[in-house]
Amino acid sequence: MNGASISLMVSLSSVAILLVLHALLVMCEISLVKFRYGGVDDKKLAGLKRHRGIAYLMENGGQTGRVVRFSKTLCTVAVGLLLMAVVSDFFGLFESGEIPDQWLVVLMSFLGAVSVHFFFAEIFPRGLAMKDPVKAILCSYRVLLVFQIITMPAMLFFRGLKRMLFRRLGVDVQDELNPLDLDVQIRALGEDSQELSPVVRKIVNRALQMRELVVQDVILPRSQVVICDLEETLEANLKIMKQAGHTRFPLCRGNLDDCIGILHIKDIFRRGEALADLDPVKLKRNVAMFELETPLEEALERMLRAKFHMALAADEFGGIVGVVTFESILEELVGEIQDEFDTEEDEIRELRAANTYRILGLTPIHDVEQALAIEIGNDEVSTFGGLITGELGRIPARGDTLTLEGMRITIDEVDERRVIATRVVREGNLN
Repeated sequence: MNGASISLMVSLSSVAILLVLHALLVMCEISLVKFRYGGVDDKKLAGLKRHRGIAYLMENGGQTGRVVRFSKTLCTVAVGLLLMAVVSDFFGLFESGEIPDQWLVVLMSFLGAVSVHFFFAEIFPRGLAMKDPVKAILCSYRVLLVFQIITMPAMLFFRGLKRMLFRRLGVDVQDELNPLDLDVQIRALGEDSQELSPVVRKIVNRALQMRELVVQDVILPRSQVVICDLEETLEANLKIMKQAGHTRFPLCRGNLDDCIGILHIKDIFRRGEALADLDPVKLKRNVAMFELETPLEEALERMLRAKFHMALAADEFGGIVGVVTFESILEELVGEIQDEFDTEEDEIRELRAANTYRILGLTPIHDVEQALAIEIGNDEVSTFGGLITGELGRIPARGDTLTLEGMRITIDEVDERRVIATRVVREGNLN
């Protein structure tokens, strides 16, 4: 075996080792993404966290993602450089010993690197990790821990360089996305894909954003909840129900704090009995209850599983502060759902004057924050009208004004129970 053959074997072996290392990094990355976004049940995750190394990688997702990305780049570049040597050594095996033009070597190396790398270091390990992420992480996590140690000096250097560059560009380093965040990748695909309609892309984006919401963000405050009061006659209750235009009402003794169930108006008319003979208690359906900080995803899942369309929302002391409906959660996914009983007016409407808006009192706080690009620091209320009432300590009167969270708010419409509509000028346009 001559020197060219030995050199070729060494180069091929080095390429193979780097491809295996890259494949293990991909397996580790995909497994961690699956763990992060609920692809593995809690029991298996608890078992994996007994491995100190795996627990460390899972608990430090941002750092882990950056190390994976940097290490994969190193492996890819090294494979490309080594393949140039492989191509050169390959031509050196022939009797002529002539090496082709330099650009031909580069081209062949590039094509070989792309083909081999794509199939053996990306697609194949990705499929293995998606099929069995638990086994994949157990086979690969030690490699990532080694890379974390080896690349630490370079990572620290580039981190400082990145901070300096970001400062020059006016970018907050804290805004950098976690490399393991699968939802960012999905959102990017949704924006770029021509196969997804604008409606579907909007729903995908809303579904991803819903992970940040809790029940408090979508509740209907108790002051706006129409109840079926057992202390009143059924005839009087039906008159109020008809005016409300809903189909489900909390069945209560006096107020929401003594709610014993949910009454569906169809159940009343299905019985075919005289109103005087009907007992609403016998018609009630079970009612669910959520704490205000319950994640909206969890509330949706529980309501789907139990087939509930309405649930009570309670504070930390057990007091009922409002209700959450299946419709209000769905509206976070598909946008506002209008029926013949709903108002046609948009909750937030931009007026002709710059940075001036008409905002309805029942508009959720997080919608106001998003539309006006502001942050409201009050977590005790869920609607814009509730924010105003809480700030004033009373129901405002028409024409009242206040400055709050960078907004000048004027009350346009109000009744004895709530704020109906306001005129808002955003900060920067106050005069």
